[in-house]
Amino acid sequence: MLRPISWRAPYAVALAALLALPAAGIAASRGFDGLYGQDAYAYLDYGTASVRASILQLRPLEAFFWPPGYPLLVALVSMATGPLALAGQLVSLLMGALVPVFTALLARELWPDDTVLALLAGALVAVCGQLWQSSVVVMADTTGLALATLSAWALTRYTRKRRLHWLLVGSAAVAYAMLARWIYGLVAMPFALYALGAMDAHAKPGRAVLHGLAALGVAAALLTPVLAQPLVGLLSHPAEPASFAGNFQVYSWSPLNALRRDFFTADGHLSYSQPNGAYYALAPANPAFLGPLLAPWVLVGAWTLLRDTRRLSGTLGASLLIVGWAAIVYAFHAGAPWQNFRFTLAYLPPLAILAALGLTWTWRHVNQRLGQAVALCAALGLVASAASAVRLVEGFVDRKDEDLGLVRWVEAQSAPNARLFSFGPTLTIRHYTKLPTFDLFDLSAADVRSILATPAPTYVLLDERSVEDQWLDQPPSTNFHLLRDSAGLLRVGADGSYTLYRLESQ
Repeated sequence: MLRPISWRAPYAVALAALLALPAAGIAASRGFDGLYGQDAYAYLDYGTASVRASILQLRPLEAFFWPPGYPLLVALVSMATGPLALAGQLVSLLMGALVPVFTALLARELWPDDTVLALLAGALVAVCGQLWQSSVVVMADTTGLALATLSAWALTRYTRKRRLHWLLVGSAAVAYAMLARWIYGLVAMPFALYALGAMDAHAKPGRAVLHGLAALGVAAALLTPVLAQPLVGLLSHPAEPASFAGNFQVYSWSPLNALRRDFFTADGHLSYSQPNGAYYALAPANPAFLGPLLAPWVLVGAWTLLRDTRRLSGTLGASLLIVGWAAIVYAFHAGAPWQNFRFTLAYLPPLAILAALGLTWTWRHVNQRLGQAVALCAALGLVASAASAVRLVEGFVDRKDEDLGLVRWVEAQSAPNARLFSFGPTLTIRHYTKLPTFDLFDLSAADVRSILATPAPTYVLLDERSVEDQWLDQPPSTNFHLLRDSAGLLRVGADGSYTLYRLESQ
């Protein structure tokens, strides 16, 4: 049985601080504002401008490519901070710090008498480098993950306590996790089966139906206002952009993709060194996840869990909750034509719990000398993961500084009243300069000609090799060829992989 809240509080604070203090400290000391790539700028602009205005003016949300759960939180925080990137960072950091806490509480609920296992599972999550990185950027990953983990914990509480409010918390949390990242719609499937199993095993039929309808009602109340119109649009006009459901239109899935490493997607031609299935199976051994010392214990933990479900409060249902969560995330990403390491965060909590289970079970079932070796392995693994997390975030900020250096260099090379065609750092340039910048991906040939019809110094910035390899015969490539062949390009210089050209005819 769980101890009172006062017993848990110091452990929760310690686990949250283990992630939040060093991650936030690195970001603050380096002046990192949480913006990088393309998506973070889009989230920031939508949350602090469009959604904020919608809240203040009490009007419906405007269309957006991704679901609006994270931008809504950013907009609310921006009421206190102002429309700054800090609002997005604060949301990501808070949610990131809660992930190890909810992971430990989930493990504690499943193994009520094993404090070591719960704290170890929380610590494994707290020193995960990818989670550190995702906690200091303006992205939705930690929000979805924290709420999904909260949902799992609430459902296990419901299984043991039989209190309706825990089921409603679990339903609301996983529904809002979906509004942050759609992947948690799949995670909701083993969660729902777990809850249904608990109802069937312990509740009277009438009460089980009432509880189930209440949980569905809570989820529907959160999801319907967001999903109803986009889903109707997807069905009635599948070729048109669907608000909040852009992922549904660009994603494809096939089990055969697990064996492939070469894809043609909305992001162009993608070629990877490993097949998808291998990439996501080996990801836990990456130093930015669990690392090579800790990842193998996931297999031991899975074997232990499936072998001895009688030790758990939810019996076989708990195996479904933990293994099912990890398995469905793996199956989806292995079958989708993308490899992105941050996607692995979606199965971090269940894998951390399995690794902690494998370590603690082995530690308790071998002789003293081997037990000491297991404890040493766990300690070294935690230290190595923390050190790797520091290096990962520092290196990530270094790359952002390189992007800012590129922006300053382009600005210095550009003539007064210039304009820029760009592919890659477009949103970075728009955010940090006043240089009018057009993204080659977003333009048609007619758009390019229309822009060139107005005389002005015109520049082109792109990674030419990437454009020719990944985007051949697609807008970034065809527009570059149009500019090169019709207006002529004079090479100004290069910074890293990017080359800056000036149009000779302008």
